[in-house]
Amino acid sequence: MARYAEFIGGSRGEFTAAKDIYVRSNSGWFSDRSACYLAAGRPVITMRTGFSNFYPVGRGLFEYSTYEDALAGIDAITSDYATHSQAARELAREYFAADRVLGALFAAAGL
Repeated sequence: MARYAEFIGGSRGEFTAAKDIYVRSNSGWFSDRSACYLAAGRPVITMRTGFSNFYPVGRGLFEYSTYEDALAGIDAITSDYATHSQAARELAREYFAADRVLGALFAAAGL
């Protein structure tokens, strides 16, 4: 686990492609690895899969479906890395923190 955390922490961010089934179905798929990057304060650029229906994009988290979209995300991050790094961490805290996720799960289960 420590080596994985070091790898993510040593990165400036994540750029990733999603499997075609997630893109075509617009399923809202989002990578657990991307959540780790966000929690480490590392911005994420990933293919549009419908996750923007659940998570805000444009600050710390970007989606793309074209080459131009991907470049725009890269340009935005490189032009103000500190802001996007902080936004990534805040997004992770808001949407992926254990107390929020487990609290919602327990509430849905009636616990």
